[in-house]
Amino acid sequence: MQDKSYPQKGDIVIGNDVWIGYNATILAGVTIGDGAIIATNSTVIKDVKPYSIVGGNPAFEIKKRFSEETISKLLKLKWWDWDIEKITKNL
Repeated sequence: MQDKSYPQKGDIVIGNDVWIGYNATILAGVTIGDGAIIATNSTVIKDVKPYSIVGGNPAFEIKKRFSEETISKLLKLKWWDWDIEKITKNL
């Protein structure tokens, strides 16, 4: 397979606080937003919005985890960047 070139579809980017179920497949070039949930056995072929729940083959949005207002606040908060002491204090 020397001297062959293959198309590059891009990297898979997975945000913070993401849950990926068993046997899920994520294709090249897909971005998974912060706080998203990927259901077990799903095939993700396109970007997943933050704090959404997707599942199926191909994966589709089942619902949002929170209201748009709460999602906006969580994305601004970025708690995953806090130091461990601050996280522990705010549990």
